[in-house]
Amino acid sequence: MNASISHRHVIVRLLQGPVYQEDFDLWGKLGAEWERIRDHFLQMGLEVARDDAAGYAFVRHREDMDEEDSDDAWDDSTEAPLPRLLRRTRLTYHQTILLVLLREELMRFEQNQEEGSHLYRSDQELRDLMSAYYPELHDEKKVHRQISGLVSKFEEWGMLRRVRDKDGGLYRVERIVKAKLPPEKLAEVREKLKRRSPDLDGEMEVDDA
Repeated sequence: MNASISHRHVIVRLLQGPVYQEDFDLWGKLGAEWERIRDHFLQMGLEVARDDAAGYAFVRHREDMDEEDSDDAWDDSTEAPLPRLLRRTRLTYHQTILLVLLREELMRFEQNQEEGSHLYRSDQELRDLMSAYYPELHDEKKVHRQISGLVSKFEEWGMLRRVRDKDGGLYRVERIVKAKLPPEKLAEVREKLKRRSPDLDGEMEVDDA
């Protein structure tokens, strides 16, 4: 392990986005300094969601802190709720669809036990996945620009990682998608998609880190 990596590097990286097992130095330090890192975030009303089997960790607001934030009954003897550190972004209709499609692709990949430990999709495959959801746009170049914008946003959120630029680009679908869209929520969103429910737009949220 690189001696220059400290627990502080892990803390900063977690505030920027997920840490994956492939980030060997950071992942190793996360395990070695787990209690110290966990307690640091707890002091800020955050928790580190860590899945060793899947190989990822990310920061989110503690569920009990969210409950406290929604309670207006606290008095002078109660500690005031902490300000929200992570900005929460409401997903658009198309962002929600891409999240659902990636989640389903991961499920099929794991169920079929396909070769390799990661799911990869090319830029063309991602466009093919999403193109059918732009029936109102008849300009193919405009559709491609819209989908490219979606992919870039998912890269920013740490749910897609570009691993190759040539030949149109190749992306790794990160396993954190499973944490962002758990099975019970997936079923609910699927049902609304079947009904083409307009209230799907803006219903789901993700933390920016």
